[in-house]
Amino acid sequence: MWDKLPHEQQLIVLGLIISIAVGLLITAFRFYFPAAREKITIDTPAAALVVTVHVSGAVQKEGVYRLKTGDRVIDALDLAGGSLPLADLSAINLAEILKDGEKIIVPERQKPEEKIAEKQSSRKAEKQTGKVKLNTADVKALDSLPGVGPATAKAIIEYRKANGPFTKIEQLMKIPRFGKSRFGKIKDLVTL
Repeated sequence: MWDKLPHEQQLIVLGLIISIAVGLLITAFRFYFPAAREKITIDTPAAALVVTVHVSGAVQKEGVYRLKTGDRVIDALDLAGGSLPLADLSAINLAEILKDGEKIIVPERQKPEEKIAEKQSSRKAEKQTGKVKLNTADVKALDSLPGVGPATAKAIIEYRKANGPFTKIEQLMKIPRFGKSRFGKIKDLVTL
C-alpha cells in the first residue's frame, strides 16, 4: 500500500506521523517532568530586604544600623553592642518588628534617689498649682481626682508605662472605660 502512494503523499504521511510522534513526546515529557516547566519568578530588589534604623540612648554604640526585614528591636540592640547597665529595657518592646527609618531610644532607669526627688518636687508642684501631674503622679494622687478610683488610677499608670509620657491630657480618653464625661470632670484638675 505504501508503495502504491505517489512520492509526494508519502512525504505528507511521513510528516504527519513525525508531527504526531513529536507532539506525544512533548506531552509525555511535560507530564512526567513537571519541574521542567517554565517558572515565573519576580526578583525582589535587595534594598527591600533591608531596614535601616537609628539606635540611641542607653546603648554601647549609638548609631545607624542595617538589618534584615523581619528583624526585631532586640537584634538592633545587639548590633549596637547591647544595652548599658542603666538601661530601662522594660520601657521598650524588644520583640517589636523593625520598620525602615525607625528610631529606637533606650531610656535610662531612674536611680532611687532621683525617683524620690522627682516625687517630692511633683507633690510640691501639685500643692502649688493644685493640679495632679499625669506623667509623675502615683496611684494615691490620681485616686484623689473625682471619678477616678484605684482601678482607673492603675490603668492611667499602666497606659503611661506602655505608651510613654502623656503629651496632652486628652490622651486620657484612650484609656478603656475613660469616657468624655469622666474627662470633663478632671480636665481642669490635671496637667502634664
